[in-house]
Amino acid sequence: LLASATGHSDRIFDISWDPYQPNRVVSCGVKHIKFWTLCGNALTAKRGIFGKTGDLQTILCLACAKEDITYSGALNGDIYVWKGLNLVRTIQGAHSAGIFSMYACEEGFATGGRDGCIRLWDTDFKPITKIDLRETEQGYKGLSIRSVCWKADRLLAGTQDSEIFEVIVRERDKPMLILQGHCEGELWALALHPKKPLAVTGSDDRSVRLWSLADHALIARCNMEEAVRSVAFSPDGSQLALGMKDGSFIVLRVRDMTEVVHIKDRKEVIHEMKFSPDGSYLAVGSNDGPVDVYAVAQRYKKIGECSKSLSFITHIDWSLDSKYLQTNDGAGERLFYKMP
Repeated sequence: LLASATGHSDRIFDISWDPYQPNRVVSCGVKHIKFWTLCGNALTAKRGIFGKTGDLQTILCLACAKEDITYSGALNGDIYVWKGLNLVRTIQGAHSAGIFSMYACEEGFATGGRDGCIRLWDTDFKPITKIDLRETEQGYKGLSIRSVCWKADRLLAGTQDSEIFEVIVRERDKPMLILQGHCEGELWALALHPKKPLAVTGSDDRSVRLWSLADHALIARCNMEEAVRSVAFSPDGSQLALGMKDGSFIVLRVRDMTEVVHIKDRKEVIHEMKFSPDGSYLAVGSNDGPVDVYAVAQRYKKIGECSKSLSFITHIDWSLDSKYLQTNDGAGERLFYKMP
């Protein structure tokens, strides 16, 4: 450890070495920016002076430039320009919402924000171009950029929803989505397709996603109204059952991810569900305790209830002949049931 110091009493969002002054570090966060000097094993800080040039703002990101200049992105979408400790000017409306990322390179600067836009600036921070990822073919309402990187004619942008876009500047209206995944909350549900090299996942982000294991790529996505906590393929792979956080379950056609049925017989989360090997039944286990059994051929009509568990259902398993069902629950019990 070379040196340590208390950064601030509130959150710090970014920190950067000054590449032009080896012993200078800049940090920023909730309504502050600090300029640090490293001398031996001592770190000393001086707060940036906002003065009358701009409002006291939460600073989300920063980049250092030559001649003691520092650029910073503010929560209100403005860019604040610092000379030494002093705020000397603002670039108002650089983004329409908070600026989460700023990247410095030979070509200039790139910024990305909550508004889904990437903006490129020259070395004097004069605007070059603007790329609105929300307006592109792969874009969507609510897209928020959290990280940007710029080299030559290529850009990378990371989003709040775990995506990475690659943009070629001369073809900026055609960004390539090179990586995507679940985002908000936790990933709870996973199942393998019984016939094809496919996997399905479900998450707290209220989406279910179908993945190609051969291509390592997403091939389908369906957004739900509730968080997804369990998934199960039918034996022939044509249908997909989803257990939801609100106690309901949904069955989708795999070929087009359209809804077959939506049934709510329980109030607590559905953590486990399994189709019988012959495809006749779907067993649905909830935190309420019972396991409900539905007839697939009768549009998932409920035909039975396994109600001996005294706690939440953790696992369900069918016999190979589809005549028997065994369950595990939170009380540590293992129970067996016979189908009618």
